[in-house]
Amino acid sequence: MKNWDILRGKFKNMKTEAWILLLLSGILLFVIALPTEKKEERRPEEALPVPESEIYGTDASGTEAYVRELEKRVEKLLSFVDGAGETTVLLTVESSGESVLQTDQSLEQRSTSETDSEGGVGSSQELSQSSQTVLFGSEEAPYVTKELCPKVTGVVVVTEGGDNAKVKTEISEAMEALFDVPPHKIKVLKRVKEES
Repeated sequence: MKNWDILRGKFKNMKTEAWILLLLSGILLFVIALPTEKKEERRPEEALPVPESEIYGTDASGTEAYVRELEKRVEKLLSFVDGAGETTVLLTVESSGESVLQTDQSLEQRSTSETDSEGGVGSSQELSQSSQTVLFGSEEAPYVTKELCPKVTGVVVVTEGGDNAKVKTEISEAMEALFDVPPHKIKVLKRVKEES
């Protein structure tokens, strides 16, 4: 019972800022946990072939769509922050992501022993390893086992509450937590109304 009284006393002493940060953290975790789309698991023989341009990163349209969707989700999240108002988000990413291909690996070991004319025994071992990308289907496309999303490297947030130090701090801390971006790569700016 004593521990409960101590815990209750700590909650009563929490400042409003701490409650807001706690609430914002909960909302961020909720948004991260939301699935963006359903993906069905497929066996290699059922998987769709992936064009080479997507595997090797020459087609950035998939990355652009991913970044735009992520920006929209963050804008929606920040619209719930007290004092933020209308918000626009721009994210920069490190690369176009990465596709991990399935490979077959083989390891071969050879041992030889020789006896010379004086009765001495000599032995040697040779190891060789090879790796080959798994191809499937009539087009012999590489089998992709995992898609790694591009890493966010910078965040710019333009918000109506950008002149409020408290709002700027909350948004910056939220972006640090959400994308693991250092503070010097996050900029929160005041949004000005467009003249008509």
